[in-house]
Amino acid sequence: MLHDKIYTAAKELIRRNGTRDPFAICRAVGVSVVETELGSLKGMYTRVLRNRYALINSSLDERTRRVVCAHELGHDRLHGDLASDFRLREFVLYRMDERPEYEANIFAAHLLLDEEEVYSYVKEGYDAVQIAAFMDTDVNLMLLKLCEMSTERDLKIRPPARPRSNFLRY
Repeated sequence: MLHDKIYTAAKELIRRNGTRDPFAICRAVGVSVVETELGSLKGMYTRVLRNRYALINSSLDERTRRVVCAHELGHDRLHGDLASDFRLREFVLYRMDERPEYEANIFAAHLLLDEEEVYSYVKEGYDAVQIAAFMDTDVNLMLLKLCEMSTERDLKIRPPARPRSNFLRY
């Protein structure tokens, strides 16, 4: 999926729902969020009998739960057809070398991180670690957002490092 389509999908959800809160957006679009013990998994997306579910590990901290929910919402919006109707389909979670996972991570970055706010911090000279702390998010999600901003908007932002591909794994 092209990155501008991912950006547009995230922005349209924000506009229609008036929020960046992935839990509120899931409720609004009919994705049931179920918080449960998932062992070493942080989350997964599935469809069962046409019902859509984002399963979130209940042992996660609030910030990580928010990122995981946004990631799973990305699967719903971008890859709903990959989830099987009569059995749980477990995505190989958060591997950026697998296209659906990388796209869901990009979707989460666009959904959760306001581009203008990020850019204002960049203009003030803050680095990715500082901006992530100010915005209470994972530094790898911030790096993804900065990479996206530097390419899709032709901004002269150069992230200092590439995000870790396994940042949402235990």
